[in-house]
Amino acid sequence: MLVRGSYKIVPIEDMGGGSFGFVQKVELYNQKDHLCGLFAMKTMKSNAREIESFRKRFVREGHLQAKCSHPNIVQIYICDLESVEPWFVMELGEIDVEKLIINGKFPNKERLKCILDLLLGMIHIHQQKLLHRDIKPSNMVKVGDKYKIADFGLVKDTVSSPETTPLTAIGQGMGTPGFLAPEAVFGHFSDQSDIYAIGTFLEYMCYLDDELARKLAPIINKCRAHVPSDRYQSVNQILKIFLPIYEEGMNA
Repeated sequence: MLVRGSYKIVPIEDMGGGSFGFVQKVELYNQKDHLCGLFAMKTMKSNAREIESFRKRFVREGHLQAKCSHPNIVQIYICDLESVEPWFVMELGEIDVEKLIINGKFPNKERLKCILDLLLGMIHIHQQKLLHRDIKPSNMVKVGDKYKIADFGLVKDTVSSPETTPLTAIGQGMGTPGFLAPEAVFGHFSDQSDIYAIGTFLEYMCYLDDELARKLAPIINKCRAHVPSDRYQSVNQILKIFLPIYEEGMNA
């Protein structure tokens, strides 16, 4: 059990992890020992290799994700980013979108809603002058009746400041193969590299749905243009084109 302020955090299940950290499902109790609900808790390992570099990245992840308060972004509620093993407690996703696609239980209207939620969340992220850099189905989760962007581990702040510390070597590509824009392989990131990943995300959303694939093909092709200037220049532009498709599908 962990105590933070007037809350008690009780781990109940391991949810996975990697070289640097791990995620647990936790119960959160208030000072009267009333259960507030189930949440996810991400903790950095104190014995991780390259500990100082990763600590900076982990702390930045917590701060920037907390900064993005939006209905379509997983919210952080409680954190301690100064301890030996920094951690934060956030919303618990019921299932990620990759699993929904794979198991085939993903109706057309839910796919349309997921795409809309992705676009709205990404608009907010870009408005905060941030780049996500790892948009993919496994990094979007269902929480209640909403779909939310998760995992800010590779988020980049595009506004330079004295407090900004470069944590990525020049020329180093970050992200997931297939979702990574051609220029991003060489470490060049922008709104357009996120837009390229959105195009690949939409392509995955069309799995086993030929009608949706036909309707989204022009959007996907423009998002995934090889040259950044040939892509949409903002997520708002994608939203404007997508909304008629969304409205038609939801009214069908």
